[in-house]
Amino acid sequence: ASAENIPDLLDDCSSSLDDDSGAYLTRDSKRINLIGKPPNILIYVGSDHDQVKFEEIKSVVMECVDVDAYAIYQLLEKQVLTVPWIDNALLLIIAAPEPISDAFSKQFQIFMSKGGKILGLAAAFIFGGIRIKSKNELMNTVQAFVFSKSKNNEVKLNVLASGKVFEREITEDLGPVKPLGYLDNTDKDMMIVHL
Repeated sequence: ASAENIPDLLDDCSSSLDDDSGAYLTRDSKRINLIGKPPNILIYVGSDHDQVKFEEIKSVVMECVDVDAYAIYQLLEKQVLTVPWIDNALLLIIAAPEPISDAFSKQFQIFMSKGGKILGLAAAFIFGGIRIKSKNELMNTVQAFVFSKSKNNEVKLNVLASGKVFEREITEDLGPVKPLGYLDNTDKDMMIVHL
């Protein structure tokens, strides 16, 4: 993972409003509002209060973003409904293996509706016509994996499969789902999706 994989986050959030460039930064033909949310990244690991899991994820994130431009904090379970984090973060990383409660799910969706981004890491938080399906035959097996932003830009590697894959729900209103990573098998099981 790298900062290139999280293109909506700025490499430099240190610009001031007194700059001649105004309140917007242009990057890859996108205008990004620097006045918006503070450059905070939150990591939610669910009811697992194990500091080790948080620190492991934090160390990987620190390799992907400019640590001088972003602050990384843990979002504790008791803070999800009580602390005003929604307006104070750019990115929420959800790495909670247990199902997300309806109240928490609603908070996370409010966060996204206000411009926040969510990165789910083996998380049970899903919506938008996608659900997680268990495939026991894949669990703990080495599988060929394809990561693809576009047809001409594919990266292939071998991964140890968890046995969990994304599956589209059959509903009337399917939102736009873009598979970014899949197992190179007959089912083309989705492993990374962009909603």
